Formats: sequence, structure tokens, C-alpha cells
Amino acid sequence: MRAAFVLLPLLLAQQDGPTEKEKKDYVEKKIDTAIEKGLHALRGLQRPSGRYEWFGQAPHGTTALALYTFLASGVRIEDTAAWKALDWLLNNPFQWTTSREYDTYQVSLIAVALSYAIPQMETSGSRDRAVAMLQRAADWLVAAQAKGGGWSYSTKNDSHDHSNTQFGILGLRAAANAGAKVKREVWDKEVSHYKTSQLKDGGWGYHACYKDQTGTARSTSTMTAAGVMGLAMSLGSASARTTESLAADAGVKKGLAAIKVHWDAGITRSGVPNYYLLYSVERACMVTGQRLLGDMDWYVVGAYELIRYQNLDGLWGSGQDQVVSQSFALLFLKRAFVPVATPSNAKPDSPARPPDVDPNAGKPREME
Repeated sequence: MRAAFVLLPLLLAQQDGPTEKEKKDYVEKKIDTAIEKGLHALRGLQRPSGRYEWFGQAPHGTTALALYTFLASGVRIEDTAAWKALDWLLNNPFQWTTSREYDTYQVSLIAVALSYAIPQMETSGSRDRAVAMLQRAADWLVAAQAKGGGWSYSTKNDSHDHSNTQFGILGLRAAANAGAKVKREVWDKEVSHYKTSQLKDGGWGYHACYKDQTGTARSTSTMTAAGVMGLAMSLGSASARTTESLAADAGVKKGLAAIKVHWDAGITRSGVPNYYLLYSVERACMVTGQRLLGDMDWYVVGAYELIRYQNLDGLWGSGQDQVVSQSFALLFLKRAFVPVATPSNAKPDSPARPPDVDPNAGKPREME
């Protein structure tokens, strides 16, 4: 009987799962192989033409997302899969004047991908086209911004949601980083938008005031993480701010606390990691310089789940959503960082610097 009481604490500890240290050791041991396998699998999803697809549509956005993932993961533009994706984007121009679903996502991801590609491109006609396309994407996003701030699925209207808005801000910030002209008023409008739409629990819903079936305003996990990223990036773009000052903003602090509450409630969907949520958490925490959410190392816990759920062939997710799941998982693991400390109205010497001028061009900026 006494032996049973001695063993009971050990059995309970095993049922609680691995400790954070055990998770960290696991991640450190497996992370490089997981990323290598994941990038190899992403290459295998590419069509012979160089394009990628999501449910048979949105090829510009999906191809740009894959290109962004390659370059943010440290893959050089000379890599066959990366170059083919860029070549497809440049030779199959986006139809800017045609309104379709998912336009905001597509244009934003084009801007992000080009912001990573241009610094690695030598002076050439292709580079000139990429720079022109980047500015066109920025202009489209500015024109599509709703009157009160935010973005919807396509061209400008008075409606918006915080998922499209997250990507609208991501695309504009990336374009500005690479030299595109973006007026400061765009960022001021977004700061006001996020401040006024933040809910009492510190989070955000899909719309400015998202309500559940009881009519009570409530936040969601994905939109809260997207909201922290959007608010912080808008603040940093409106005026140069350090990550420390962004994290000290009252709205950002409330949002980060709300992310932790949602995280504790579960980061999985139907038993597997929620890839979009993890990507959004990574983005919010990187922009605000957070190594921890509360007392939890968000990267270790998230990476542990992703590595565990990676298939033997290196893939995450399944079906027609695979390119998106694969990209979000890899972007989380690489902690690919879009900087926000440079004001959007800054005037760099050139729209983008070739790799021989800036040896770090195109490399991910990771939190140490």
C-alpha cells in the first residue's frame, strides 16, 4: 500500500504531460530537421509553372505566400522553387481593376513576398517590374481601406473584418519597408480603428463588434492575436517606436493579456494545431518583442505542437488547404519578422538595396 502512495505522484506527473524544459529540449533537438523537411515538402506542392493554389483559386496570393515563406526562412531567391514562384508572379500580373473575393489577401501577400525578394534581385528589368508591382500593391491597399479603417475582401467599401485588416496592414508595412510610398494618414486611421474596436476583455472579434448568439460582444483567439499585431504595427508605422514602447501601449498590453487567456483555452482546432492562430500569435509577439506570454514561452509550446503534428513527409495539414497550413507552420517556426520601427514616410536612398550593398537583405529578423 505504501508503495502505491509513493508511485502515485509519479503517475500523476506523467499524466500532466511533459514539462516546459522537456518541450524545449525536444524543440531544440527536432527544430532544424522539421524546418528542412517542411521546406522540402512546400517545394513539392508547387505546380510546374511555378504557381501555387488554394482550393484551386487565389493563385497570386498563394504563390506569394509560398515565396514569402521561402525567403523569410532564409532560402535565397536563386533557389529553384523561389525563383519560379517569383517569375510566375512577374509574368502573370495581378488584374488590379477586377474585383474578386480574397483580393485583399492576395494583394497583401504579393507586397510581402516582393518586399523580401527585391533586396536580393540584381538590377534588371525583372527587378524594375517587381518594384513597380510593389508600389501598385501599396496603392491598391490604400485605395481599398474603408472610411473608418480596416479592409474587406475586395475593393473599397464601408465594411471590414479583422482578418482582412491584419493582412492589409502586413502588406502595407512590408511595402513601406521596401521603399513604397505610404501616407501616414493610413496608419493614423488604423490606430484609431483598433483602439475603438477593442473589446472589454482586451481582445477583438471578426468585425468591429463581434457578438455571440446571446448578443454579447466577445473576442476570438485568432482575431485577438491579429488585433495586437495590427495595432502594434500601425502604432510603429505612424511614428518610429521601439518594441518596448509598443508593448507598453495600454491597448497592446490588454491585447497581449487576452491572447494568453485564449491560448490557455486551447490552441488546437479539432485536435490539431490551429496554424493561422499560431502564425498570428507569432506575429503579434515578435512585433511587440514578447519572449513570454505571462510566464509561458509561447514559441517553445507552439513549436512543440507543430513538430509533433508534422507528417513523416514533412507536411502539415491536408487537402486543398495544405499550402496555407504549410506556410503558416514554417513562418511560426522561423519567427519571420516584419520590422515596424521605421516610419512609413521615411525616404530611403533607394526603394530596395541589392544584396551586395546589404548582405543581410532578405534574411528573417528573429527575436534573440
